[in-house]
Amino acid sequence: MLQTLLDQGLDYHDSESERLACELEAAADEATASELAPLLKLTNHTIGEHLADWPRARRLAERVMAGRAPDATSATAWARLTVARFLDGDAAGASAAELAGLAASGERLMTALIETRIWLVGALVGSKRRDEAVAIYPGALALARQAGDAAPVREIAVASNNVAAELAEEASRSPAEDALMREAAEAAHEYWRRCGTWQNEERALHLRTMVANELGASEEALAHANAGLAVIEANGEAPIDAAFLRLARARALNGLDRADEADGDLALAEAAAAGWDDDGLASWFDEERAKAVK
Repeated sequence: MLQTLLDQGLDYHDSESERLACELEAAADEATASELAPLLKLTNHTIGEHLADWPRARRLAERVMAGRAPDATSATAWARLTVARFLDGDAAGASAAELAGLAASGERLMTALIETRIWLVGALVGSKRRDEAVAIYPGALALARQAGDAAPVREIAVASNNVAAELAEEASRSPAEDALMREAAEAAHEYWRRCGTWQNEERALHLRTMVANELGASEEALAHANAGLAVIEANGEAPIDAAFLRLARARALNGLDRADEADGDLALAEAAAAGWDDDGLASWFDEERAKAVK
């Protein structure tokens, strides 16, 4: 039951968060040592971020970790408990959990330290506590770059991508949040190039295009969009990604008062989207198109 939830829960964690939360709470006690970390990752995100109920997320995390001694298998789960406690306002308890996990990390000590900070930043942004994320992220990223090969490359790519994407969707941001959004988008691109596929790279370039558009940097946005389309052309086909890159490119072109060129990209994007039968994808397309034609 629990493994099924871990495998399928992300499919509806945002649309049916309460349902998934109850299912996870009911099945949590059957978690094996290897299931602890993915369980707490999902409960923190679903209960803590989507339901905005960090006390509940913390209670579940503490319940499944109770009586377990820190070891190499559970070290990552202790890091997830760290996040739940911190977001619930228990700094001392968070530090205790983090130290337990770090002590069990062995040769992964530096990797584990950076992972915990990166996950904390993601949870803070997801919980609309952006001032705290702004305070932590630059230092965590600097430590990751200093760590070199010990840095958790994929975790940084994923978390940075999520931070930048979430901030780009906000209606308003402070100058500090704009700086965080830009830095996170740049880091997502940097680290996806180190660990991902060409699809990860072109999507990271789409994100950088979106961020540059949000910041009013139309020339920069156009350059990133062109680079993303070039990656697709050089490697294969990605019609959905290309359509969204076209929308972002059109927005940049309109920002440069190049409306005729923008209309061409809009037409290509609309033609690609005409056959889509996914309501969520179509809704996102409409939202991005509205930005492109302003």
